[in-house]
Amino acid sequence: MASMDISHPLRTAIGQLGLTRLARELEVTHQAVRKWEKAGRMPRTEWTGETNYARRIQKLTGGAVSRAQLLKPWPAVPEEARDAA
Repeated sequence: MASMDISHPLRTAIGQLGLTRLARELEVTHQAVRKWEKAGRMPRTEWTGETNYARRIQKLTGGAVSRAQLLKPWPAVPEEARDAA
């Protein structure tokens, strides 16, 4: 698994769980997770209450990544850096 990046909570979750498992548990594609990672934020639906991915990630990571961390802006990850992870 990739090393944890505390400044980027989604990368921390990916590092802990793996991209495939995280996407499967959230019932989204791995491309969706990579899109959030690239954008540096969770999808708009997290703030409108349509989804609860941040809360689910917090539960899946045993609190290592909090909902609050996920709902704050985090650094966007350039595509070449994602590919290296």
